[in-house]
Amino acid sequence: MMVLIGTNGTCLSNETISNIKCPNCNFHSSINYKIFTRYTSLTLIPLFPVGNIVHIECNNCSKEIDFEDLDENTKIKLIDENKKTNQRRPIWLFSGIIILVCFIIYYFFSLYQTDNETKVLVRTPAFGDIYNLKSSNGYYSTMRIDKVTKDSVYTTQNDYKVYLQSEVKEIDKTENYTNSKISYSKKDLLKLFDNDEIVAITRK
Repeated sequence: MMVLIGTNGTCLSNETISNIKCPNCNFHSSINYKIFTRYTSLTLIPLFPVGNIVHIECNNCSKEIDFEDLDENTKIKLIDENKKTNQRRPIWLFSGIIILVCFIIYYFFSLYQTDNETKVLVRTPAFGDIYNLKSSNGYYSTMRIDKVTKDSVYTTQNDYKVYLQSEVKEIDKTENYTNSKISYSKKDLLKLFDNDEIVAITRK
């Protein structure tokens, strides 16, 4: 999927001020101003606002008016309106940040849940359990529990290793467990977990 980063704008205020002398036509009329908020977006998802643009137009000559050409009272009024607009920015302008924060919270909650579940399962090994392992050199693999006795656990190691933990499911296939047999004491399994070498356990 293509990821596009850019900026967009949305109109948050559209108001009129009466009895203002237009610097273009020199006619006392009303002016219409629109306040646009520009925001950064990621593939059309708003991330956060980056500033405002004020568009001012004379309702008599329909020409755009430069902010600096207005009288001081009108400038002050527009500055105040701009500040109020900032305070009224809709929450959807922060959608991307909200989604990111929710994802981070979910990610760490999932890690916490997985760690707690693994802590329980490693104390009660059972036939058919699949242990996700992380080696000292940073590779990930699995081992299958083939037999459990009172004090020992007999396993078959997976023949393959991967770089990322998310790729472990791709190598967890029956045909990948062949001749690499290793036995552990139940205390050894707990030590592996305490050393973060057992990162997850799947009980089928």
